[in-house]
Amino acid sequence: MTEVSESQLRVAFDGDAVLFSDESERIFKTHGLDRFFEHEKENEDRLLDHGPLKGFLEALGKLQKKFYAKGQRLDCPIRTYLVTARSAASSGIRALKTLRAWGLEIDEALFLAGAPKGPMLEKIRPHIYFDDQMFHVEGAAEMGTIAAHVPYGIAQKYNSQHKMSTGK
Repeated sequence: MTEVSESQLRVAFDGDAVLFSDESERIFKTHGLDRFFEHEKENEDRLLDHGPLKGFLEALGKLQKKFYAKGQRLDCPIRTYLVTARSAASSGIRALKTLRAWGLEIDEALFLAGAPKGPMLEKIRPHIYFDDQMFHVEGAAEMGTIAAHVPYGIAQKYNSQHKMSTGK
């Protein structure tokens, strides 16, 4: 188990199908990466719909703001992370614009451009990480991070196939 902070609650979220709807993930799964990038560019100024954990991030944000109001932003005992397979230069813009429009702040947004999430989670050491894909949940767990599966959207079809093929 990876050691976690005893003085700061660290919560990490995947983006698509966790904080945001699975709209973009559906494009990727059904039409591939090139069409996904085209879709994100075409819709860069259209906000993503909310996903199942948007409300939880909102609640954490309200708690954080109580510390910010006291001038303790840097010492806030809650830190939030977006850990996404999106790339910052292309598909990440839409995610950031959506968060900004919702009035939500993420302390750190990590755009991994398809790289495995486990090594980054090992570095930031969140107390919990939320993802809709079992592959990423299992990868995080292998690196010692407690990870929770968010059963939502198109990933369910792929999670079921993964479970049948691996027995997990």
